[in-house]
Amino acid sequence: LLEELGINFDHIMQKTLAVLIPTKTPDHEIMIDADMAGPLVFCLLLGFCLMLRLKMHFGYIYGFGLIGCVGMYTILNLMSDHDKSIDIFRTISILGYCLLPIVGLAALSTVFSLKGYIGFGLTAFTVLWCTIAATRFVEATLGMRDQRYLVAYPLMLLYSCFALITVF
Repeated sequence: LLEELGINFDHIMQKTLAVLIPTKTPDHEIMIDADMAGPLVFCLLLGFCLMLRLKMHFGYIYGFGLIGCVGMYTILNLMSDHDKSIDIFRTISILGYCLLPIVGLAALSTVFSLKGYIGFGLTAFTVLWCTIAATRFVEATLGMRDQRYLVAYPLMLLYSCFALITVF
């Protein structure tokens, strides 16, 4: 049944490890797979971790996620070569998987306050981690090595929005 739904646990684990281990180069085969199960689980985990802090921000999570995915889809297709393009589902998959460090930050915020200097530094590190992982995924998918900094800037802004939801 899971195979018919397009849920491949091996690809989910490989993409998750590619986000968590920044030195690991993502395999091109798993980058082609536009998996939606992992990003949905990570968005639900982010909402659940925020709910543990008595913050009901599911609408903000899905709102920023939807607007960010459509915006990044548009930007990436405008910046890519005419023979290479990315579909909206692959964009959602990349951005959703790279949200995992923010989920870890939200889980950490249930125990510790992130409103001090240490929390600010940890939040900045997490945003950079998400940005680097997503930029690497886009590079592997579209071959945009020369444009990686142009791709990284809107990604950093998007993940900063999620970090602000998590901290405040």
